[in-house]
Amino acid sequence: MNVLVMVTVSGSNRNELVRILSEKTHALGGKWIISKINHIDDYFSGLIKIEIGSDQVQRLGADFKVLGLNVEVVVLDSAIVKTLTHLDLNIDARDRPGLVHDISEVLAEHNISVENMECHRLGVADISGTVFTSNFKIAVNDKFNKDGLIESLQEISEDLVVEIDGQS
Repeated sequence: MNVLVMVTVSGSNRNELVRILSEKTHALGGKWIISKINHIDDYFSGLIKIEIGSDQVQRLGADFKVLGLNVEVVVLDSAIVKTLTHLDLNIDARDRPGLVHDISEVLAEHNISVENMECHRLGVADISGTVFTSNFKIAVNDKFNKDGLIESLQEISEDLVVEIDGQS
């Protein structure tokens, strides 16, 4: 019987690491369903949803660990099915310490799941400081209140600009 597993891998990057991971999965009869792979400097991080035989789950984790990676394998409960709407949330503001913390607190208060987050700080000569710019991929349930979220986020800072794209 096949199961779905979520595999988290991280460690030092090396040439062809994605190819090696996919070959090890394929050799055990598994297939990648969804994957998100990132590199920062010389560090690798991946989140991979894999369909594989239940008798191969432990071996998959062991085969990945042999590569010197940090590995976590979680078997997903197929009975849990959530209906979520996926949105893009863009936030720009004058940078200050604690801004990501404050934003993530508001998202948690609104029961919003962050699926992906990219934040950057850019130096701007005209303001003699830095600007925070971010893109969040979020998932919301059917009780999502777009105007309520925008209002809560704008309470963080008066110069905060919020844009939400997608179906809501």
